[in-house]
Amino acid sequence: MRLLARVAHACIEGSIFVYTSPGQSRVAPALFAATGQTLGTSSSCIQQAPRGFRTFFVVQNAALLWYVGPKQSVPIACKAVFACSLARGLHVLASNGQTERELSRRPSEDDSASIWDWTPPGDLAETAAWKVLRELAMTLSKSKDHMPALRRLDLLPTHELAIRLFYLYDHFRREPVVHSFPDGTQADSALVDKLAYYLWFAEYAYEAGTEPNLKKVLASREYHLNFAKMTATWGEHQPAYYVATHTEKKEVVVAVRGTWAVEDVVTDITALPVAFDGGEHLVHSGMSASALYLFERLYSLAKALKDDYQLILVGHSLGAGAAALLAMMLKSRGISNMHCYAFAPPMCCEPDLASTCSQCVTSVIFRDDIISRISQESVVALYQELVEYDWEAASKHEDTHPELRKYTEMARTVAGSRVGSWLGLSAFTQSSRRNAAANSPALSSRGSEEAEEGSPKGRGQQFPDEDQDEDQGYNPLVPGRVVYIYRANREDGTAGLGRVVTDGTCPGLRRIHLSGLMLADHLTDSYFEALGSTNPTKQDAIGKES
Repeated sequence: MRLLARVAHACIEGSIFVYTSPGQSRVAPALFAATGQTLGTSSSCIQQAPRGFRTFFVVQNAALLWYVGPKQSVPIACKAVFACSLARGLHVLASNGQTERELSRRPSEDDSASIWDWTPPGDLAETAAWKVLRELAMTLSKSKDHMPALRRLDLLPTHELAIRLFYLYDHFRREPVVHSFPDGTQADSALVDKLAYYLWFAEYAYEAGTEPNLKKVLASREYHLNFAKMTATWGEHQPAYYVATHTEKKEVVVAVRGTWAVEDVVTDITALPVAFDGGEHLVHSGMSASALYLFERLYSLAKALKDDYQLILVGHSLGAGAAALLAMMLKSRGISNMHCYAFAPPMCCEPDLASTCSQCVTSVIFRDDIISRISQESVVALYQELVEYDWEAASKHEDTHPELRKYTEMARTVAGSRVGSWLGLSAFTQSSRRNAAANSPALSSRGSEEAEEGSPKGRGQQFPDEDQDEDQGYNPLVPGRVVYIYRANREDGTAGLGRVVTDGTCPGLRRIHLSGLMLADHLTDSYFEALGSTNPTKQDAIGKES
């Protein structure tokens, strides 16, 4: 198994190598050497080529087209790239073997059960490709152990799942989710204005682009840029962030960027629960690693501030989750002059931990934002809605989208034919799925009350009963005190927005809302609108155009 792992590691490193700066610097000479040209301008062309491999590849091929013609340029370039990838792969494979021989004097370990259990010896994963793929593979393979409710689901056929999603989506298009919190504490205008003010810092973690530009826009608000890390680090869960100071307000702002590049997506997907900060509570592993990286660099600053300055942590999406976990780390070490404003954070920590940080973390969730609602229990709840939804009755509803009706008739025709039987589409009825739902171990314990014809069942509490003895696995919540900006009906019957101060246990936050806005509501522009403000970065752009 070790040999297989070494070969796999060498192949991955060789493939990714040409996308890195060291790889590009080696591919370029190979391209020109392959043409047999000794051009005095070749070195300058290479030095001026952009770092991005795609742009770089186009520039090199343009040069080849000019000197050797279109028939030879692409094959030559591909051969050069392949040669460099192969050379890098063989080098890594040989280095693995040499390093393992040097370490052979150490006590031997049992052969790995999986290639992903093997770790390259020494400093061999220069591109971090192996580490990234290993983390993703481990997340997928071990997620079932931490999410038993998902493992117990009786899965719908793909075609039936699709049509139920369509109809349930169409139902919520006609009847959006509306909440009412008559006994809840409404967010006052001072809190709303403060949230809109600090959202700007989270927004500019995305929009700054370059450090000089970031310094300029911060100066327009009388903040001094102390430090900026403008790019995330591939495979290391090291997010982009910046630190800014306002001397008159005696305030230090740390803004953590959210998902912006592939490096950030890797952190999002690495979602296995891990013990947080050496304790017993479980949190999102990728965000925990990001928070630890930030803590190692900012703890000394937080201690040095004493009570003279206020430390403000802000972030959006992934950045919000990392900032919230960082705030918990700082609080546990006695840092009290600090608060975190987390906009659209994912569910990233267990309920007990989420509630204990309410004094130092304020999370903001807008309407149908799906990123802040994805968890094991919310997925199971959505699946329950799909299983119990009477889509056949909904197809007869007069307000159903006409294109959806056409699709339904076509699906019924195919399902009733020989082709449909051959494809396994014959069980395309509501009654067959209800019988399957009754036998599903994951859903049989849920409510059995009847719903109105053509509407979802269980519009209330869609998550497992916490008092059940059966282990539900890892079910995180949104951290801290939560300002939930929800869809509400005004007294005159028109649609509006309400802003209630609650926590992560709020039922409206533990259910996925199928809506055309569930992705748009995650964007910072939507959060500015929800807070009664306008994105200042967009205002700046409009001003420049005018």
